Amino acid sequence: MDTTNWKVTEAPTCPHCKQVMEQMDARHLDWDSPYLWVCYNDNCTLFKKGWDHMMQTVGQLVSYRFMIQPQNGETGVIPAFSHDYLQNNGKPANPNYSEE
Repeated sequence: MDTTNWKVTEAPTCPHCKQVMEQMDARHLDWDSPYLWVCYNDNCTLFKKGWDHMMQTVGQLVSYRFMIQPQNGETGVIPAFSHDYLQNNGKPANPNYSEE
């Protein structure tokens, strides 16, 4: 996959906690990218406040983590079903390998 024109090819910093973000495996998601940039810091204010916000607004015990789409630089959040769910299920050893 040619990443020459992608907006975010180097690990960015989370604007909520200033930690360096990491790649999350997105090959089997509908993001048209092998990875997303995700903040995995459990002390990130966005992640910490998300638990209460989601419980109060939708009655669910989940949170979210800050993410950036590498192709266009768009930001958003991705669900975090537990503190370690994305860490155990989303971090690839090499998200750019080919499954061919």
